[in-house]
Amino acid sequence: MKTLNDTRPPPSATRLALWLTAACTLALALLAAVSLLALNLHFESRDRERLHAHLAEARALLARVDQTAALTSLPAQLRAQFGDEADLAVRVQDPLGQPLYQQGPNTDLPEALLARPSAAAQPAPLVTWRQDGHAWRGSAMLIRMPLDGAAPLTVAMALDIAPQATFLTSFGWVLAGYVLLAALGLALLARWLVGRALGPPDNS
Repeated sequence: MKTLNDTRPPPSATRLALWLTAACTLALALLAAVSLLALNLHFESRDRERLHAHLAEARALLARVDQTAALTSLPAQLRAQFGDEADLAVRVQDPLGQPLYQQGPNTDLPEALLARPSAAAQPAPLVTWRQDGHAWRGSAMLIRMPLDGAAPLTVAMALDIAPQATFLTSFGWVLAGYVLLAALGLALLARWLVGRALGPPDNS
């Protein structure tokens, strides 16, 4: 005796192929998104290590400022320490926002970076922004000097990450193209496999 389920028509080959293709394409898209995210996090971690190392170097320089003569020579010491890095922007300013030292590409460090420097041993969390078609990533610290009566200085540094952004954009397009081509290939393969599975048996 046939049940109600036995009378249902079998699913079409096209429908099964579409479901199979959709599932495989979704898996590939998720894998591509995870790969892109992991690469972006790798770049961010590398930039964080580099910025924190430079801020530690600046803190060591300011820790030696214990007299007026040392404060006067501080800009030259900062230039000697960081001046060779073309992709690094540095700004050292007093509590009123007046720069004591500034170098690097022509960028205005954002208020979000300068207004909330970290007063702890670790620099503030990274801030990322775009300006004039370039992407930047920076951090800042509030550093005290042993000089009597000296106010703490804000030391902010930022890296030009435009090459990273360009690479990630290009890589994202490559991944998108790969997923689309793979989806097309999977659709053809799934249609062929499902057609064979649901087709009439070969009695030859």
